[in-house]
Amino acid sequence: MPRFRTNIAAMKPYNPPLEGRSANDYLLLDFNEMTKETSPAVKQALHDFVESKRVQVYPEYGNLNKAIASYAGCKAEEILVTNGSDQGIDTVMRAFVEKGDTVIIPSPSFAMEYQSASLQGAEIQKPRYAGENLDFPTKEVLSLLEQKPRLLVLCNPNNPTGGAIVEGELRQLLQKAKEHDVAVLHDEAYFEFSGITAKNFVKEFDNLFLTRTLSKQFGLASTRAGYVISQESNIQELLKIRGPYDVNMFARVAIEAALADLPYFQEYIREVMEEARPALEEFFQSNGVKFYPSLANFLLIAPAHPENIVEQLKRQGILVRPREDPLGTIRVSVGTLQDTERFIKAYSQILGV
Repeated sequence: MPRFRTNIAAMKPYNPPLEGRSANDYLLLDFNEMTKETSPAVKQALHDFVESKRVQVYPEYGNLNKAIASYAGCKAEEILVTNGSDQGIDTVMRAFVEKGDTVIIPSPSFAMEYQSASLQGAEIQKPRYAGENLDFPTKEVLSLLEQKPRLLVLCNPNNPTGGAIVEGELRQLLQKAKEHDVAVLHDEAYFEFSGITAKNFVKEFDNLFLTRTLSKQFGLASTRAGYVISQESNIQELLKIRGPYDVNMFARVAIEAALADLPYFQEYIREVMEEARPALEEFFQSNGVKFYPSLANFLLIAPAHPENIVEQLKRQGILVRPREDPLGTIRVSVGTLQDTERFIKAYSQILGV
């Protein structure tokens, strides 16, 4: 057997529980995906591409950067299109982190961030979200930045807790990181739901990299669609890492069609955040189920007997995401109001109310 790098041999693969999710007509509230189909315009565009007789040809990206930049409110030269935001995270990690370097990941956070850091052989520091609402550990992170780590990872709003970093504290973190020559990866996977972004800081801070996805809010998870925003000179360096064909043509076609059909997706986001999530919060509050404040399309709940809740929901055709942490939590995605009403009915039966 060949000798793999020591840090890789010590790792476990990131294996999220994906298999079998398409069976039995499950209501999928476990991966924060869009809970209804992507727009008819996207489906038609993908169909037209298949029928164009160009599937066998290597990708050409045309004006894709311009389309995304127009949507994101930046220059095309400040965009790197990626194979999902996972590749964006991994690309930034590969650009800065070598074996033995320190990476700060306030925890708990998105699993891919730890996976990418471990792959580079990093030493990961994990200051904990704490308090009644699992607040971001600002003071501790500022203190750790004094030790000059290589990279700071900020998931904002955070997955799985749902909380956000106060803008004034975010500026403090960025300033401290710049003073100590620390790169900052700002994961904005839930930007469309929260409205939270560090984009206005990009011009000021040349150490800042934003990663975004189009998977959840545009219903493009299967095409793997994401992008990075940073200063133009940084993007030129990242292009040395991302392969020339890493983003497939299905993703390009889907992204362009989705961005040309924004009202369809904006209405979905409005329903999730203004109707469905408040209804779910009210249900949990009325029935004494602990949940943490969230600015994204999911809630982290801490019920009694979480394993039993997960199993009983599955029996009723609903999948949620159990968390392996001392808090005994479950992450529940928020979809349409109809989906939420189905979830509430199923959970009510479990509670006997």
